[in-house]
Amino acid sequence: MLRLSGFYLIRKKKIGFIIFILIMVLFYTGFTHQRTFISIYAANTGDELYEPASVQERPEAPSSAERIMRALSAAYPDRIGPAEFRKLYEDEQGDWAFRIDGRWFYYAEGRLLPREARSRAAEYRRHWHLYFNYPVELPCWESTAAQREAFTRLMEERRSNREPQAPAQPARRPQYFHEALFGISNRNQAWAQQVQIQFLGHPLTIHSRIAHKVSLIEEIIMDESKTNPAVRQWKNSLGTVAGWSWRNISSSGNRSLHSYGIAIDLLPRNLGGLATYWAWTSRYNSQWWNIPFSQRYHPPVEVIRAFESFGFFWGGKWLNHFDTMHFEYRPEVFILNNIPIRRY
Repeated sequence: MLRLSGFYLIRKKKIGFIIFILIMVLFYTGFTHQRTFISIYAANTGDELYEPASVQERPEAPSSAERIMRALSAAYPDRIGPAEFRKLYEDEQGDWAFRIDGRWFYYAEGRLLPREARSRAAEYRRHWHLYFNYPVELPCWESTAAQREAFTRLMEERRSNREPQAPAQPARRPQYFHEALFGISNRNQAWAQQVQIQFLGHPLTIHSRIAHKVSLIEEIIMDESKTNPAVRQWKNSLGTVAGWSWRNISSSGNRSLHSYGIAIDLLPRNLGGLATYWAWTSRYNSQWWNIPFSQRYHPPVEVIRAFESFGFFWGGKWLNHFDTMHFEYRPEVFILNNIPIRRY
């Protein structure tokens, strides 16, 4: 009888241990499920709660869309909210997105469109600068056979008044993103956000959000000019310092970044026969794309680096469609190319 009682006690302990294990498994599963919903709720920005399926379908490896949207969010932290993957409905294609002033903008294959315009994404070109491999140093100049063939064909089509071959993408770029980012959709709104400062002895009208950065760039150039004759000569030779101008890009229906006051053109009083802008050069030279660096106007490298250090890229690094007088505020380009920039 005693042996049976011992056996019963041992068996009871085993059953109790098994029940304990089952309870712990159920508890852990419930806790994990609850934690998942807490994470989903924490990721919510206020207007709706994500479905669990949307989080599960989030791409695991960083994609181009994720990298670009996170870079834009990091480039303009005072304007753009955190980037996140959104899928609100089962029949909706998920996409990376962020908010500007409470309005959602989606990656839309590089077009940066608000929700209401996503269905018309095919009407627009991608924002090319998001895919631009911006080099730290100016690469060795070369003209490839493929480039020569492509540009020669383009010029032949222009001379014969034939319609150029249709581009792979529509010519129009969407304005939604920049209009929301800078709070500008017309000339009056643009003008209201500009300020006039002095830059290297010249008046410059520029967007108020970047005026401080431009003033710091001026300080760097002025300090460099004290000991660097090339920079001093360049500074003294400046004839045109142009910022804000409400207009489209030359030979294009796309709005220039000058319209927002975030681009600056610096021209000397005399170019000395050097090329500075491909569109101007193409009027008298059918092989504008084939002009080597030695025949192009370049500011001193110290000036270029001063602008780049604050997130302005230089148009001289657009190797074929060059614009060597042009600097444009695009901090996201530097983030995407892993080039450090100053934040103050």
